Amino acid sequence: MNWRVFQGSARGGHHIDQNIPCQDYIYYQTHNQLLCAVVCDGAGSASLSDQGAAFFAEHITKKLISRVDHGPYSIEELTPIIEECIAEVRDELTATLSPEHTLRDYAATVVGCLMSSQGGCFFHIGDGFGVYQLANQPAVLSLPENGEYASETFFVTGDDWKAHLRLTLLPSPEAGTYWGLMSDGAATFAIDKQRTGFFPAFINPVLDYLKKVDETAGSAALLNLLESPKTTAITSDDKTLFLATLTE
Repeated sequence: MNWRVFQGSARGGHHIDQNIPCQDYIYYQTHNQLLCAVVCDGAGSASLSDQGAAFFAEHITKKLISRVDHGPYSIEELTPIIEECIAEVRDELTATLSPEHTLRDYAATVVGCLMSSQGGCFFHIGDGFGVYQLANQPAVLSLPENGEYASETFFVTGDDWKAHLRLTLLPSPEAGTYWGLMSDGAATFAIDKQRTGFFPAFINPVLDYLKKVDETAGSAALLNLLESPKTTAITSDDKTLFLATLTE
């Protein structure tokens, strides 16, 4: 498989105004024919959430890609592997904590994807979106999970993280398949109002442009889009978008 990967992560207007670091983080790795990517969105109420987002995104990705073989997959096969990897990352971060901090200070959501030639899966804790699009077929989505209030969600640092871990199996990709991961900030303009997939007026021009450029130029353009006044006017939240396209 020949996946082309594009990514961007930008601070929202609120964090720019207050000179606060971006609390989103994206990390991916490839190994043989396996691609793994994770987007983490740090909790605004947690003092070290930017560090937590980076730690969980990087370490979960590295552990999973070293332990998962090519598909086809099943929920029964993948669930214990993903749970074990996340538990180990939580333990590793806990072991580094100073006395004045707790795991909750690093609170972050997780939305990730494992993909091989035989299919893959989304894995998800909290908000954000995963979207998998085969040509001329309805998108397969991993939707956000919110609590009683729209602004409430769940974090990988919570004691109940395992109860909120959700897996969604994905079919084998074909030429022209694309998929994306995003934080809830990017979802405000990248997802359609019915929450059935990407917003066509957003994604179609993006995909058309990405076909014409290499990964470096495409990622730079994606970052410019996320940092643009237009998207900043739509949401004051940090915005992260990861896209993987399978070439013809």
